[in-house]
Amino acid sequence: MNKKDVILVANSPGELSALVKPVAEQFKKKLPEVRLILILTPCQYASGKEVEFARKTLKVDEILSADNYKKWLLTNQLPFTLNGSGIVLFLGGDLMHAMLIAKKTNYQAYAYLAGRYIGWRSFFKKFFVAEAALFKNREKIEEVGDLMADSVVTLTKEQARERWHIPSENPVLAFMPGSRKWEIGHMLPLYEKIGKILKKEIPALQLLLIISPFISMEDIETCAAHRLFEIFAPLDSITAADLVVTIPGTNTAQIAAAGLPMLVIFPLDNPEVIPLTGLLHYICCLPLLGSLIKRSLAFWVNKKTKFFALPNIKADRELVPEIRGKINPQEAARKIKDMLSNRSRLKDTSRELKAIMKSSGAAEKIVEEIINEALL
Repeated sequence: MNKKDVILVANSPGELSALVKPVAEQFKKKLPEVRLILILTPCQYASGKEVEFARKTLKVDEILSADNYKKWLLTNQLPFTLNGSGIVLFLGGDLMHAMLIAKKTNYQAYAYLAGRYIGWRSFFKKFFVAEAALFKNREKIEEVGDLMADSVVTLTKEQARERWHIPSENPVLAFMPGSRKWEIGHMLPLYEKIGKILKKEIPALQLLLIISPFISMEDIETCAAHRLFEIFAPLDSITAADLVVTIPGTNTAQIAAAGLPMLVIFPLDNPEVIPLTGLLHYICCLPLLGSLIKRSLAFWVNKKTKFFALPNIKADRELVPEIRGKINPQEAARKIKDMLSNRSRLKDTSRELKAIMKSSGAAEKIVEEIINEALL
């Protein structure tokens, strides 16, 4: 039997760590002889370190960068040879790219959908989803559970605190600034203001900064505000914290799956730094007018969006508080202090988050289905 290709399609940091990683691990576990190819598609939200992360962390055999992907579409040039038999699995970005890759390779296409939008339905054999009930048209839909919950690998609270020499009686607050330089540049100064207020009021409080694998300490050190933080740790140590302060994104699902209460902060006082995709990106680059359009768009999105945190979206209620718009550090610090002081509520929130984000073995279900249908 010829070695078959499994082409995984994704683009941004959250998708690589939360969706591609568990799926790639399951493919190598269930069918070691398969050749895993990761194709990164163009993304305004890319960190620039996706290829480096994939090489170090993901169990893939070949990686096609976004630039080389575009080159392949235009010139048909690939830095490796396809085996001529395999499948394409969409794990994030624009479904159109997975459709184009499937047509170009003549491989069957599958997709895991984290949202509710389905496009190019006729080109895909099956759509894997967390909850089938969310879709009116269930043609080609298969419920597998939440794939994001499968990506969480953390230490126990005791192990995490022991690693960083944190006394068990000390309250710990973790901050997540994001995985892109523009997020860090905007969030660290805000986190510093909040942290300074809290340290004055709670002297024993220890501040933990979670470092994304898509950023480096050099990126952090370019911001003077980083000096406030006592501990710089990877995601697996986040369980040392009693409470997490974060921005919206895939990380909110990962934090929830670990059962950690959180406060989600979405500052909109400087929307010009937020990149957009497609035509909107170019429109918002126009002098003066572009800035005005982007501010208006941010205001409209904020007004129309019920929740930004993924566990809140999943539960359709506010499991974790969200502070949105122009952030007042004093108000944010007051909210954090109130949350830290209510231990029983923190425990209740932890249980609720674990229940709603419970691991479902989605990666294993997806991989077994594809192997049985198309790779054996």
